[in-house]
Amino acid sequence: MRSRDRIAHYRNGRAPGTEPLDQHRQLINGLTDYAIIALTVDGNIASWNSGAEHTFGYTSGETLGRHYSLLFTGEDVAKGRPNAELQAALTFGIQSAEGWHLRKDGSRFWCADSVHALRDESGAVTGFAKVVRDSTARHDAEEHLRESEERLSLLIEGVTDYAIFSLDLDGRILLWNSGAEHLFGYQEAEIVGKHFSLIYTPEAVARGIPEAEIAAAAKDGHAQDEGWHQRRNGAMFYASGHMTRLKPDADGNPRGFVKIAQDITAQNRAEQTIKRQAFHDELTQLPNRAFFCDCLRRSIAHAKRHPESRFAIIFLDLDRFKIVNDSLGHVIADGMLVHVARILERCVRPEDVVARLGGDEFTILLSEVHEAADAMRIAARVHAALQHPIFLDGFEVYTTASMGIAVGSSLYDKPEQILRDADTAMYEAKSGGRARHVLFDSEMHARAVRLLDLQMDLRRAISREELSINYQPIVSLQHGRVLGFEALVRWNHPERGLLPPADFIAEAENIGLILQIDRWVLREASRQLREWQVEYDDANLTMSVNLSSKQFASETLLHEIRDALRCNNLTPASLKLEITETVLIERFDTTAATAAKLAEIGVELYIDDFGTGYSSLSYLTRFPLKVLKVDRSFVGKISSDPCSAEIARTIVTLAHNLGLTALAEGIETEGQLATLRRLGCEFGQGYFFSPPVGPDSAKDFIGRRWRFDTEVRLLPASIRGSRDRRPLEPESVVFRPPARFGDGFQSEQKAVARFAGPSIK
Repeated sequence: MRSRDRIAHYRNGRAPGTEPLDQHRQLINGLTDYAIIALTVDGNIASWNSGAEHTFGYTSGETLGRHYSLLFTGEDVAKGRPNAELQAALTFGIQSAEGWHLRKDGSRFWCADSVHALRDESGAVTGFAKVVRDSTARHDAEEHLRESEERLSLLIEGVTDYAIFSLDLDGRILLWNSGAEHLFGYQEAEIVGKHFSLIYTPEAVARGIPEAEIAAAAKDGHAQDEGWHQRRNGAMFYASGHMTRLKPDADGNPRGFVKIAQDITAQNRAEQTIKRQAFHDELTQLPNRAFFCDCLRRSIAHAKRHPESRFAIIFLDLDRFKIVNDSLGHVIADGMLVHVARILERCVRPEDVVARLGGDEFTILLSEVHEAADAMRIAARVHAALQHPIFLDGFEVYTTASMGIAVGSSLYDKPEQILRDADTAMYEAKSGGRARHVLFDSEMHARAVRLLDLQMDLRRAISREELSINYQPIVSLQHGRVLGFEALVRWNHPERGLLPPADFIAEAENIGLILQIDRWVLREASRQLREWQVEYDDANLTMSVNLSSKQFASETLLHEIRDALRCNNLTPASLKLEITETVLIERFDTTAATAAKLAEIGVELYIDDFGTGYSSLSYLTRFPLKVLKVDRSFVGKISSDPCSAEIARTIVTLAHNLGLTALAEGIETEGQLATLRRLGCEFGQGYFFSPPVGPDSAKDFIGRRWRFDTEVRLLPASIRGSRDRRPLEPESVVFRPPARFGDGFQSEQKAVARFAGPSIK
């Protein structure tokens, strides 16, 4: 016989279940500490007990038939809390919450409330039951429970989502509601009289948690408990509980305890999942940036308390990871990241922290180091571990890493500071050739700051029109006539003066400004060329423009070329496009298609810096090329270094054998000029003729000619065809000023003298 039935039987003298319904209503109506409200399916108030009158200040006549949203604050009504509460009860059967409610007089009170969905035997929802307790007077509710076990039993018997049971002073169970039966699996008859430690896991019992909970409740009047519990069948679940000490009886003797427990396994798992997702990387299962920064924060705090202690971090970036990702796909790339994560974990101590910051970036926190050499040894260990191949889905993949190391001390205040320094050192390692590790020093930070300043200045340079173009003449080495110019961009920096492309083009690519610069140079150089063609009545004058890899790969390149020709009324043969070997072989299929379309238009392609880039020459036969440019590094040593001379000879010969033209850049001496002419090189440019100069100076070269008096002595065929690498002896070259230069050319010669050293593109 259930406790409720047993109590009703002895009090009323009736068999269990035969008491009139009115008695239940009277009982509910007499609960002044609990507002028990019956709601229709639409949320209208159907019944209103005296506890509700006491709690909210409304009489039943003032509330019956009205929507129960009148009990909520205006803010919660605006947020839709009443409807959300009913919807949650429909979905989950019960909705428990704490929050502000509103009394009739407008005063607010904080309460704990629950809404139960009521269903008939078929499962259809017939309404809702809302129970509200004023939490500001929680002890009153507990006193109400202590007044009568019968009232407690009648109140809680129908609540199946909460386990409610009472204990004696020793922890033996006296009362066990249906919610406890449902939660723990024990029937009342088999559990009453047994110690409540039966519902705890063996580990919790061994740790003395049940006894500690009773001791805390006996001392403080209440105790909170949250942890793993055990059902009758041995299944584990996570529960939250609250134990309250009952008030002494009339004689002052203690009476025991009441405990309320709820299954929150799903909530606990969700919280753990959310916590793990918030602090761990889903792919590699390593800690993420947030977790790593929290660990760093603690390490910095420890260093502040113990200035003699040291820690270190290693910032690691995989080299050429994008190639693996693009060529083998995301699945293989992700597999590589997971494999690298496991390698890093094996390379460190248990107390160290390995994290993935994102992409192919990892970090290692070495909690205690004596000196920088300790971190360097860990980095060397990682390098060694990464040398072994990684087998993924049938592919054998290799990877290396660039690492930056920063040693932490009490001088750091925030995690971002030491991460920044390690990141700076990592980029130093990557720029130095990859597969290296570099220890951070203060000069690296200074360089990084200067680079950032340069990037910011470069963004402003375009809008401030600080960019300009210098033009270097391209000369026929056979006739000495200027055929055209190469357009070379310059930056008139307001503080650092005139900067060549080598000082800013790479950064323009890094920050995404290179396309803007390339397009501006193309438009301005085309405009300048047409202006000179008209002024000097020379439609054959040409202009060479350098294209970056991004511009050559741009979908709008052909439109930009056509637009530049059309707007300036230029023939396609007037415009020459210079690209490097690397640009040519990137994205081979699309590059070949673009080159073919340029050939259809009639625009010629030059290969710049030939011999310094791609190792395969097969592309020379697969692209519509016109000119190979002999790089200045070979031209500069052509008279002194047998290897450079042989390479120059090979490039010129190769160009001729393929039906191409050779153009040498960086010509600075008469000896270099004579040697190149003897090799049959058709065109040249360099400081011997003129450095790159502004448009006003450049136009003085138009239509003028150098006269060469040379004795061209071809080497014997036996020597030309052999692998003899003796330096080529230059012929005597007599330089005579162009007929139209006059005195003005002397000033140009002085300009050449001012530009000591090799010219810079």
